[in-house]
Amino acid sequence: MSALADHATTGARADIRRATPEDADAVFAVHQRSVHALCAADYPAGHIAAWFTGRSPVMYARTIAAGRMWVADAGGRLLGFTGAEPGEVTLLFVAPEAAGQGVGRSLFEFALAVASQGFDGPLTVVATKNSTAFYARFGFVAVEEQAFIRGEPPLHYPVVKMLRGAGPPQAGP
Repeated sequence: MSALADHATTGARADIRRATPEDADAVFAVHQRSVHALCAADYPAGHIAAWFTGRSPVMYARTIAAGRMWVADAGGRLLGFTGAEPGEVTLLFVAPEAAGQGVGRSLFEFALAVASQGFDGPLTVVATKNSTAFYARFGFVAVEEQAFIRGEPPLHYPVVKMLRGAGPPQAGP
């Protein structure tokens, strides 16, 4: 499965392809730049500064080896990446210069198709605070506030679990 998308500002045609181990450094760089530029308005500066403490490109090895990560590649330049497994889009980050240019939309639509294959239930995404409106445009609704923890002392990063296709709540017994 692959997809192509045009992106006006980046001036590139991006190919969505499966990530390889050789992509890990570039994925890590895009991830860092995305968080520093696109999450900064919604998280305290200390949280942004500590987001990647103790982390490295090795953190993607298992997802890449499992064939569950894809990148938007514009002639060898990574513009973003996504991850998916049955029922869930697990990752979505876009390079700041590609934000608002359709890269995230293309990656997310691709990941939704992957997450839906052979899965018959609600789709899940865990959204950073800055991305909830983006996911809502695809029909996702917030169902639970959560947090991930990083650093020492531990910092709590609020995120939102969102679902699509869950239907109305069912009455209990």
